[in-house]
Amino acid sequence: MIDSNTILSFGYYKKGKPFTGSHEGIRYRIVMEKGKDKDDTDKFRVDTWPEPLCFEATDPSLITTQYFSFGEGGYGDVIAYLNDILTQR
Repeated sequence: MIDSNTILSFGYYKKGKPFTGSHEGIRYRIVMEKGKDKDDTDKFRVDTWPEPLCFEATDPSLITTQYFSFGEGGYGDVIAYLNDILTQR
């Protein structure tokens, strides 16, 4: 199971640096993506793909991307989403 200890605290993502990890055959990358204009809000971008390769070496057709609001609620949604993917395998 993935939890806040697994993917680091919400505060880490405010720096805009990506975090990558893996769990039970699934690799993931989480990063804050800045809004593109003044009407667009910041978001969590979550990429998932099958092991074994890293994000950069994986065929883009194997990568699934989801977006969540950037905030405490969205952080919880990211955790729920990753756990949902694990239970669907």
